Amino acid sequence: MTIKSGLVIRPRWIELILQGKKTWEMRSVSTRIRGPIGLICQGSGLVVGTARLTDSRPALTRDDYMRYREKHAVPESMLDEVFANRWVFPWVLAGVHRLPKPVPYRHKSGAVIFVTLEQSVVGAIAVQDPGTASAEAGGSMQGAGISSNSPPSHDADRAFNSRSATLPFPAASDEPIFVFRPERAQAYGRPLEGQEFIVLAESTAMRDGSPRVKRDKPVRDRLVREGVLVQDADPSRYRFTRDYVFTSCSQAAGVIKDGNASGPSQWKNETTGETLQDHLKWR
Repeated sequence: MTIKSGLVIRPRWIELILQGKKTWEMRSVSTRIRGPIGLICQGSGLVVGTARLTDSRPALTRDDYMRYREKHAVPESMLDEVFANRWVFPWVLAGVHRLPKPVPYRHKSGAVIFVTLEQSVVGAIAVQDPGTASAEAGGSMQGAGISSNSPPSHDADRAFNSRSATLPFPAASDEPIFVFRPERAQAYGRPLEGQEFIVLAESTAMRDGSPRVKRDKPVRDRLVREGVLVQDADPSRYRFTRDYVFTSCSQAAGVIKDGNASGPSQWKNETTGETLQDHLKWR
């Protein structure tokens, strides 16, 4: 299947990937995405390579993290940062190809991890790497659909207009991960620019919370209709099928709790316990 999307990776790591010294891209959640992707150097506006995303492995523990150093290339000195941000899920890359001439692309609003590539960009990539123009053994680039727990497509414009980021995992970011645990639910997210807040895929939300009057009910109902929230294995909860960008951390908390909630005080740093409110004072 033709490449449709590019994965944004920090310069330090993408260079190691292109050199063949790193085959695991570490992220803070697993993914069901498989298939050919473009490799985007964060902040450059360029697709610099291609690869196949072939697997998503279980989370590494701190004890076994360095056993796989040759695959992820993360130095031991970074382990505290790694576990503070939950970068413990290996995404396995194969068939890495450095483009002789990096291809400029347009980074559309709302794209955080995957960027939908325009046809002209896809064509320019295919000229340098013909293998991307046809199906490959690594499988198709399928977002987990609503029924199979992945995004139905990487249509960035539609995602932005609906405030939904069709992302299988969180962006590489200097922001720590924040957690909110109302009753039996558990959700993870981080602040974005302005007031927006992204809740990560696989987070859960209560099906029936309190009070009866809920200011964010229209948003929640729409997410259920659109398949962003689906029935979890636990009948008391919904589950996020993909990352979703809310207008504020309080809106996110309200949808997750199924009741009004103060986001700045409810979202807490998963590692330190610091509230989002206190964190933002020093940002």
